[in-house]
Amino acid sequence: MHPRAPHWVAIAAVAGALLAWWLWPQGADAPTSETPVSTDAQGRVRLTRQQERNLGIRTERSRAATDVPVTGLPAEAMSPLATTTQVTVPFAGVVTRVLVDEGEQVRRGQPLLRVQSRDFIALQGELARVRAESGAAKEQARRDALLAKEGIIPAARRIESEARSAAASASVTEASAMLSQLRRPAEGMPGEYDILAPQAGRILRRGVRPGQAMEAMAPAFVMAGSTELDIVFTSPIGLHSTLRPGLAVHLPDGGVATVVAVGADTDALSQSLRVRARAEHAGALVPGQQFEVALSLPPPEDAVEVPASALLPHGEQQVLYLLDETGYRGLVVVPLGSDGGRAVISAKGLRPGMQVVVAGASVLKSLAPTE
Repeated sequence: MHPRAPHWVAIAAVAGALLAWWLWPQGADAPTSETPVSTDAQGRVRLTRQQERNLGIRTERSRAATDVPVTGLPAEAMSPLATTTQVTVPFAGVVTRVLVDEGEQVRRGQPLLRVQSRDFIALQGELARVRAESGAAKEQARRDALLAKEGIIPAARRIESEARSAAASASVTEASAMLSQLRRPAEGMPGEYDILAPQAGRILRRGVRPGQAMEAMAPAFVMAGSTELDIVFTSPIGLHSTLRPGLAVHLPDGGVATVVAVGADTDALSQSLRVRARAEHAGALVPGQQFEVALSLPPPEDAVEVPASALLPHGEQQVLYLLDETGYRGLVVVPLGSDGGRAVISAKGLRPGMQVVVAGASVLKSLAPTE
């Protein structure tokens, strides 16, 4: 025999002793023989404490549901229509300078864009002309009023002069209004004008570049006038009766929006409703971003909340297992909603405070399948 053989024999003996100790039932209350699992005619399973530990079965008490979570609803962030403005180019011309870009905050009256336009030159000339005509018409109307009062001219002539003066004033007002959102830059070239921001806000989209030829009334910028966001999402038609303004909408960045309007018709292809919610602050979301939101709906009176791990598939339904004085029994339930961690369900005979199996339920299902 090899001189080191006794060492290997000793090592094997120690390993065998350790394996036997590991497999031997631990604890003073460990049974010397396994008690068979007991199942009655109603499908209830009775287990000993040791069997529960061996099978990894654990229970928790069910609770009354405070809401029904509905998750995974596709949504998109948008600027509110009421505070979104499209800035257009009032006169055809060529863009000489772009003074702001997307994402910038601007104040009311701040220059956004500089354009050179022959039409702008013509309008300035027209404004000077109608101002001169308006001044002359007002003076003529004043003289004619005095002459008519003294009986030198007929009243019809006074009325005609007043009408010409009013028409001239209207022309001045119209031309001035067309220039109210524009400004001639002090250092600009002839025919240049600056387009001014109509409101304070943030530039969402820029549609111009230097050197670009622009038609009259062509869009240049889209800007949002507030920090609010509209969250537009689609909801299953089955939730129509529970959707209403004021419901909370949970956003992926942890924020909360509030439902402000529910669509009046259904999309023919998806059979879903269009719902609009309002978030007071944009947070980490930006207009145009797509994501998923969750709803918190009011629960029915018989709704119960349990950990989501308590539910098992049962054909097209779901089942959970309860523990009472008679043992473990399966119960087919109606799922109402889930957020992944908790599930809200309803079932005949299910009440808050009952012991629900949250771990090891699959073993119970194999021991006593629910009909």
